[in-house]
Amino acid sequence: ARTDLVAGLDGEPYVLLVAEDGQSLEPFALKAECTHLGCLVGGLDPARGNRFVCPCHGSEYARDGRVLRGPAPRSLHLARVTVTDDDAVFLSRWTEPDFRLAAGDDPAKPA
Repeated sequence: ARTDLVAGLDGEPYVLLVAEDGQSLEPFALKAECTHLGCLVGGLDPARGNRFVCPCHGSEYARDGRVLRGPAPRSLHLARVTVTDDDAVFLSRWTEPDFRLAAGDDPAKPA
């Protein structure tokens, strides 16, 4: 799965994810800042099962930004991705409920 690092909301680094069809973008982007101490997470690492890995303290995140291994306390932040008819890409604040959380999950604990 391909990813691209872009300057997103407020100029912060965000990761755009190519959808499974290989053509379109996922409707969400991930802020590429580890929720532990703010280090920049790397791209999806095939050697680690296509996870995002923080090079500072080893936190690992799933493709959707959920914490798989700490010390990160929370999932990566989301942004809404919109692609216009002329293929311009826009990021906006995520205002919907976090789709990564099942009912009763604690967002502060790794999966």
